[in-house]
Amino acid sequence: MNKRTIVSIVFLCLSVTSFAQKTFVIWDKANNIPVSRASVYTTYMGKVRSTFSDQQGRVVVDFAFDNLMISHINYQKESVKVLSDTLFMEQSMQLLSEVVVSSAGEPAWIKPMLMKFVKTKAKKYRSNGVLRYEYQTQNVGDTVLYRFVSNGLVRKKELFEISPLENIITFKDKSAGCDYSNLKNTLYHDFVSDMDEKFVKEHRFYVDNESESFGVNVVRLLFKSKKDWKDSGYLCIDTLQNVILRAKRSTGLAYNVQHRTNALVRSTINAMYGHKYKDWQIDIEAVYQQADNYFYLSSCRYSNYMQEEFDGKKKKGVEVYNVTSIYEAQPCQKNKMSEGTEFLLLPQPFAMKIIVSKKERKQEELLQDVKKEYNVY
Repeated sequence: MNKRTIVSIVFLCLSVTSFAQKTFVIWDKANNIPVSRASVYTTYMGKVRSTFSDQQGRVVVDFAFDNLMISHINYQKESVKVLSDTLFMEQSMQLLSEVVVSSAGEPAWIKPMLMKFVKTKAKKYRSNGVLRYEYQTQNVGDTVLYRFVSNGLVRKKELFEISPLENIITFKDKSAGCDYSNLKNTLYHDFVSDMDEKFVKEHRFYVDNESESFGVNVVRLLFKSKKDWKDSGYLCIDTLQNVILRAKRSTGLAYNVQHRTNALVRSTINAMYGHKYKDWQIDIEAVYQQADNYFYLSSCRYSNYMQEEFDGKKKKGVEVYNVTSIYEAQPCQKNKMSEGTEFLLLPQPFAMKIIVSKKERKQEELLQDVKKEYNVY
């Protein structure tokens, strides 16, 4: 056997190995738990191959790669060229453990305090000032990778308005636009905004005595829905000022379909495309800070994992989306704002919609007309 033949065989073996199916587990070493719904993907010449970790952290990679990216909103991003049986990830934020119903029951003082919070929150969390924001979102699907970073100014009138100063899109080409969808979800559906009397009535609350100290007069309350669906989390509340400083909420398929979509729209789209949701998980963590005499949303992590199934004549198959977004903001001093700064209306979000009005279409077009840069992979 000559030297050229040996080299060819070795190269062939390496090629086969690179395409061989590989199974591994993604693990949180600090908490000794699996990392589920992590995005695992690679890009090459405008094409994307991706998969996701399951509830046990298992991942099956059935595509070739030179460099594999692993990302999760709660962990630091990893990049590997060779896979081992277990990949350990480091947290980038404190994780929420599963809320366990306390045998001691709900303390009597909690609900009256939260009801008072609901009645006074509009005054405490109102902001007539301008904030400087940083927003980044990433969508990893079966065959798509999209990343969008936007920096600018935001203010609240009747609705939210933004002045995007810098917009950078990462995509396979220059056809993609600016995705402000999770910025809308973050601003219009942050924890404080969605917390009303109905929320207080429909959840059970417990004091988390095992959590670390969050400051004088601040307690962490765990909550869980009274209904048989996933809707749980925690809130850190200053009992002296009666203000929420931090909160996290996780909702599952049944809750999200019921509260984030319209039954008529669902049935119409189902009739057209044979559409149904197979899985839908949303995790939101919000942090609030004080500026002068009001509180504002200073940061928010928003994760939206969705599996949609289509079984119609026009469309068949399963589509998977894993959208993660991070929003950060701080007050902007007036002397640092340019004169004549133009703000664009940020419309309220929707999950499903059949008819878009001319006014809504115009609002979206203005958001897409902003100056933007592209990073093409």
